[in-house]
Amino acid sequence: MTAEATRRTLADTPQRKIMLGVLLVDTVAAGAFYPLTFLYLTLSTDLPVAQIGLILTGGGLVALVLNPVAGSVADRWGAQRTLVLANACCGLGYLGLVDIHGWFQVVVAVAFISFSQRLYWVGWPVFIAGQVAEGETLDRWFAVVNAFKSGALGLGAMTAAAALAIGDVGTLRGILAAAVGASFLSAVVFLRLRMTPRTSGEGTAGPVPRDAGAATGRGGWRVVLADRPYVVMTAAHTALTMAWLLPSVVLPVYFVDTLGLPTWVPSVAFAVNTAMTVLFQTAVSRSLASLRRTRAVLTGACAFLLAFAVLAGADAGASPAVATGLALVGMMLFSVGEMSAGPPAQSLSMEAAPVPLRGRYSSVFQMSWTVSGVGGPAVVGALLQWNSQALWLVLGVCVAVGGLGFVRCERAFPPDVLHSEPKRIDV
Repeated sequence: MTAEATRRTLADTPQRKIMLGVLLVDTVAAGAFYPLTFLYLTLSTDLPVAQIGLILTGGGLVALVLNPVAGSVADRWGAQRTLVLANACCGLGYLGLVDIHGWFQVVVAVAFISFSQRLYWVGWPVFIAGQVAEGETLDRWFAVVNAFKSGALGLGAMTAAAALAIGDVGTLRGILAAAVGASFLSAVVFLRLRMTPRTSGEGTAGPVPRDAGAATGRGGWRVVLADRPYVVMTAAHTALTMAWLLPSVVLPVYFVDTLGLPTWVPSVAFAVNTAMTVLFQTAVSRSLASLRRTRAVLTGACAFLLAFAVLAGADAGASPAVATGLALVGMMLFSVGEMSAGPPAQSLSMEAAPVPLRGRYSSVFQMSWTVSGVGGPAVVGALLQWNSQALWLVLGVCVAVGGLGFVRCERAFPPDVLHSEPKRIDV
């Protein structure tokens, strides 16, 4: 099969077009409301701001605790049913925020939303891994999905910005209602969606299991936690994910408060990141396809380090014009790192996992995002308050450890796991 034919197969069936369409709608709706959750709760309830913050923080801790549950659900029920449950829980959670009558209702709603996110992020990679057909690569699938999600989140962010400009609770409640509808619609579509049956069974064949119980799924969590190379890779990925705090946590404060740049700079930087991902993600992934996945991740880590160096240089007494230019260049380099490291790391996490236990393996790997998401903002805030240069040093060390950690795992994985090769189906 030619490369051109391979590139045409990702949306070559009605089921795949529907799947990508639902992904677009659901992500736009979530991307529009999720950043406004704190503001919406502030405007629509009489709860103190500190209590709202505590509830939302508790939701992040709930996500951390329920991550293993999501992995077990994905293995027992299958990835597609897990996505149905994820969207249904999300819809119920958002629905619980439409008309709030007390703090306990907010707690329950946030718990549903947090659990839905764990189900979604654990189940989605497993579901995608099961869609790779002959002649396709898992890396390209994740690249296309990443581009789709980035574009959808960009549209959602534009909607959120428009809502902020209006600033009334009625507008925010309208966006919330759209998120409720999108979640339930996605649940129904995934419930009824019948993907094309795989010739070789569900999912890709996966690697030769490193534990006898992994071949049939026996042993459950014991097998997963005893898989030292996978646990080490997850630890490396946890360090690497600190880089992804830049767009939402680090740069808005760093650009405006530390560098004293205009308030429009973070929005422009985010738009640059979104545009680059949508336009160039598949091209970047294709250009790195000849590398081992671990080396592609290391390439992304190097781009992150260059971005940190440029962004740190913007705080070296440069004029506002120069600092703005360096800020945008730094965001471009960050985008290159994101596009280089993201898909191969996600692909490796699935290819290195035995198929019967992919849900549990996925939950372990996705834990890295939860850990950095819960603990990262506190670290970033403390470092920004103390010394901005120290922030870039700490982030640089984390990313360097993460990139080298992936390379350190190379000897533990077989060649077919390390390389992105088109799927072949034996008949």
